[in-house]
Amino acid sequence: MIRQFPYFIIVATFMGCATSPKVADRPLEVNPPAKWVSGIENEALREQMPIGWLSTFNDPKLEAIIAEAMAHNYSLRTWASLIETANANAIITGANRYPQLGVGLDSSRRQTRTPAKSFSNSHSLDLNLSWEIDLWGRLRDQSAAAIADIEAAQADYRAARLSIAGLCAKAWFRMTTAKAQLNLAQETLRIFESNAAFIQNRFESGTSSSLDLRLTLAQAANARATLAQRQQQYDEDVRTLEVLLGRYPANSLKESIDLPSIKSNVPAGLPSDLLTRRPDILAAERRLAAADRRIRESKKRLLPSISLTGSAGTTSSDLSDLLDDDFSVWNIAGGLFQPLFQGKRLVADIERKKSIAEQAFLSYAQTILNAFQEVEDTLAAEQYLAQREVALLESTTHSKSAERLAQDEYASGVSDIFTVLDSQRRALDAQNQYLSIRELRLNNRVNLYLALGGNFDQPSSSL
Repeated sequence: MIRQFPYFIIVATFMGCATSPKVADRPLEVNPPAKWVSGIENEALREQMPIGWLSTFNDPKLEAIIAEAMAHNYSLRTWASLIETANANAIITGANRYPQLGVGLDSSRRQTRTPAKSFSNSHSLDLNLSWEIDLWGRLRDQSAAAIADIEAAQADYRAARLSIAGLCAKAWFRMTTAKAQLNLAQETLRIFESNAAFIQNRFESGTSSSLDLRLTLAQAANARATLAQRQQQYDEDVRTLEVLLGRYPANSLKESIDLPSIKSNVPAGLPSDLLTRRPDILAAERRLAAADRRIRESKKRLLPSISLTGSAGTTSSDLSDLLDDDFSVWNIAGGLFQPLFQGKRLVADIERKKSIAEQAFLSYAQTILNAFQEVEDTLAAEQYLAQREVALLESTTHSKSAERLAQDEYASGVSDIFTVLDSQRRALDAQNQYLSIRELRLNNRVNLYLALGGNFDQPSSSL
């Protein structure tokens, strides 16, 4: 993990009096409601939520997986390096507010025009000092914009952490579901092959028709094809998660796992100001603040600037005595520089930065609007997915019962093989859909936490 605080201290030292800038007032045509339109409004469903959305799944293995991703995911490490870049840029920018000192050493060898052809050596040491007085605060504006860039990079990093954590959680749920579906496909094949063997015996004894035998053999063959498909899907899901963890995709992450259950409801009356902690919104706001400050800096380029320059020099014919030479000269000069004609460059730069600031503002507004949509969508989906899970669980129960009844009636000669095969297909589909809806509910809960920037009641966007 990147060490953000020591770097910020270093940057603050170079920034001097520069502080994090605020955003200029602009009409934001997004009027958020006091609470979300979607969601459950039953006060009886309010409950105390644990801090940190990972803990709500009560899955230590999932927490260990995400901790590994936080340490080793390459995309996340890339985002961390961008903070290093922003820190370095801020230090470079802040250095403009301090005196610049340079040193130069020059040596020469000269031949005299005498019969003896003698030589003379000369060495000189020069020190040059320059400093622009920040009369109008232009350099301070540059530094403030650079600080906002750091804050935006840090917010981007936090957003990346949340995103990678969400991807890992959903990849973990996908792998778990794929494993359960693989196990179901294996059990289904075992049952279908047993059915085919049973019908084979009946056919040989003359109690089942050739049609019954062909249908059960076809059903067993389809089950083998489904099993191969489920195995392929499971292997791919394992490799996907391994890459998120920064591992080689060796398909070696094999564990016996179960999907966690959602044991908590969404509290009623969630405040919409929870979105203020979303790191992507914070990053967009910081970029807007930086763009506004750079407009001010560009405007101040039209004002006169005052620079102080100084130089000191010493010369010696002996290199060893250069620094001890008594002959040295210091010159201090001050200059007032007023831009007169720049071929519209300065004015165009102001307009360019105004355009950049407008783009940042529009991006900020769109980010907020997208965040509202994400929360409203996931809140609404919470109810619909819960209803679907209840219905599919009921469908699974009835389908299994119907399958058993069909098999018993076929064995007693009451029903035909078509009823048995159809009941088995329906039972298999119901079980697979039930597994899928459980995964969808878990994914939607993760999406809700990401949309809110954290848990339902936590003050910050930590995991």
